[in-house]
Amino acid sequence: MFIYLRRFAATLLCTTAMLSTTYAADITLSFAHEAPETAIKGQSANKFAELVNKYTNGTVTVQVFPSGQLIPTKDEIRAVARGQVDIIAPYTSYFSSIDSAWDALYQPLLFETPGQAINIFAGKIGDELLGRLSSRGMTGLGIWHDGPVYLLSDGEPIKTPAELKGRKVRVAPSRPLEAALAAAGASSVSIPATEVYLALQQGVADSVITTPTYAGPAKWDEVLASGSKIILGTGGYAFVANTKTLDKLSEEQRAGFMRAAEETTQWNRERALENIAHWEETLANKGLTWYEPSEEVLKKWEPIAEAAEKAQSSEAKKLIKQIRNSKDSQ
Repeated sequence: MFIYLRRFAATLLCTTAMLSTTYAADITLSFAHEAPETAIKGQSANKFAELVNKYTNGTVTVQVFPSGQLIPTKDEIRAVARGQVDIIAPYTSYFSSIDSAWDALYQPLLFETPGQAINIFAGKIGDELLGRLSSRGMTGLGIWHDGPVYLLSDGEPIKTPAELKGRKVRVAPSRPLEAALAAAGASSVSIPATEVYLALQQGVADSVITTPTYAGPAKWDEVLASGSKIILGTGGYAFVANTKTLDKLSEEQRAGFMRAAEETTQWNRERALENIAHWEETLANKGLTWYEPSEEVLKKWEPIAEAAEKAQSSEAKKLIKQIRNSKDSQ
């Protein structure tokens, strides 16, 4: 009887420990972003949540909060660094406030095509930028591509810098783009993406520097009439997590989490060009007029690009040089 009771107690103890461990291993992580779920960022976030659940056997749940439901975009970086949210993917220009090297993505005329930008940031340059976030309590997981940064207007297409004079242009926080607009005689209007529709409707802004892949899902075409396909930067999102959050995961959970992050980033990359083409066509079908500049017209924008580069920090200028060297070697 004594042996039986001792075996029973040992079995009960092991079972209780297993249950306790299983319960402790289950974790729910918050993922905050400002994009509509139909935008590529919204789709990528949902894809990531699905893959994390799959690769951690349901022990890690990623709860996605789209459309700025949980926290304003301007507060996301601070919130993830403090651990108030676990995962974010803000527009890359917001990271310039803590590391000016990110401004390199918004150097006008730096890229000739969206595909060129995708390839460069999928490699060591993108890895370098993400790695620099580690000193801020964040782990860089990937750069999600959005699309080329164009100039959209509530009237006729803006074809030359001279036509920018006196315009009120909404731009995400960006030192080089603000310098470019100032050089053209335009005013920068810096407001969160969730407030742009109303700002355009009320005349607070009359133009936007943005991607067609964001403007479309956000329905900005309802308050915009045209777009100029002059690549003023490359839009995208830095997909990052709080480092301490990742440290709480078991080895198996972390492996599943990182696998999901890598596959989602690849999924985003593979769909980026198709997504750009889709939204450019969709916006055109909904009445937005696209202007495609000639080489001659693009030369007129070179002084504006030079003004933007002069405003870049030394760190951003180094990265711009790396990008140009990478382009030359492709």
